Amino acid sequence: MLTTRLLAGRATSLLAIAVVAACTPASGSVAGVVGRPSPEPSSVQASVAAITPSAPASIDPGSADMIPIEEPVPTASPVPSPSPSPTPRPVHRGPYAINLYHRGDFVSQSTKEHCVSAAMQIMLNIVLPGQDRTVAKQNSLATLARSLSQAPYGGTEPLGWARGLQRLGAGKYEVAIEPTLSAAIRHAARSIRATGRPVGLLVWWGAHSWVMHGFTADSDPRTNPSFRLTGLWISDPWYPRISSIWGASRKPNQLVPPSKMHEDYLRWRRPTGRYPGMDGKYVLVVPVR
Repeated sequence: MLTTRLLAGRATSLLAIAVVAACTPASGSVAGVVGRPSPEPSSVQASVAAITPSAPASIDPGSADMIPIEEPVPTASPVPSPSPSPTPRPVHRGPYAINLYHRGDFVSQSTKEHCVSAAMQIMLNIVLPGQDRTVAKQNSLATLARSLSQAPYGGTEPLGWARGLQRLGAGKYEVAIEPTLSAAIRHAARSIRATGRPVGLLVWWGAHSWVMHGFTADSDPRTNPSFRLTGLWISDPWYPRISSIWGASRKPNQLVPPSKMHEDYLRWRRPTGRYPGMDGKYVLVVPVR
């Protein structure tokens, strides 16, 4: 995220005054799989990113004096059988849910500029063994992300976020860009389902960072491409702060309805300059297999 930002208000106060504290860019029971799944996602990627044999039939030998005699069986010419039709992939019908979050994974950003490094710290706590919630760790992540960003306007960019996670052993991450909010959150859900790792979202026009670590849907995205999202598990490093424009942040590990995402997850638009390929789009940091 960028150190300088111009934030807009919620739907009714777009393009309002900047947030008091700016941030640099960067269960209901549900049937399905909950936890870390086995490791499939898609869309535009930014470079800045047996057949078991049946058991033999039992044979009644009869009396001990009887010996079975095998009668010769005439052979017939083989008749070619038609090629089998492909078996359609099964579709998971019914609700599906996954949440990778564990108690203790959350950290709040130590400064108003450290939303990217705090988000990285949450994601590392989710993915790697052990948890580190120290300010020292967050500071080191901020330094690393800045050094890997190659930001034209300074600060931390999404690329530094993705490269930093990969550098620290969280697996491969890339920056993804989507034209619509629906495409972005569906991309995030497919990535979580395919890899079992969390996603980073660039919210507040790219000025702030959220972590998406799970979701609920009407079906499994892995087997039903037409799945419909019903909730997104989100943690916001800004918590427990209150923004003069965006209001109070949600508590960690909150299930947010997709219909509410437009209030915070807005198209990338930074006041410091142009970002070809990203401006006007939805930006996220996604794990890839």
